[in-house]
Amino acid sequence: MGTVRVSSKGQIVIPKDLRQAHGIRTGAKFEISAVERELRLTPAPLFAATKLEDAAGCLYRKGRKPMSESETKAAILRMAKARDAAAESR
Repeated sequence: MGTVRVSSKGQIVIPKDLRQAHGIRTGAKFEISAVERELRLTPAPLFAATKLEDAAGCLYRKGRKPMSESETKAAILRMAKARDAAAESR
């Protein structure tokens, strides 16, 4: 763990070895939160989480047997989780 200094503009520099170890590049965005006496930086998500409402209708295909409501919700949630997982791995 290293020590950093806060500039007059409120900026800090993340040490090079930590940036390289965590793949932090210029322009990376972070969310900052206070947890007890700590400040935590967490990489900001690249994309907002997919909601069920956003994916509604994406399963329609001509000639496909209609699915029940519970089958439809389960399929959409699987697709949304797969998209979110793919976005997080970038």
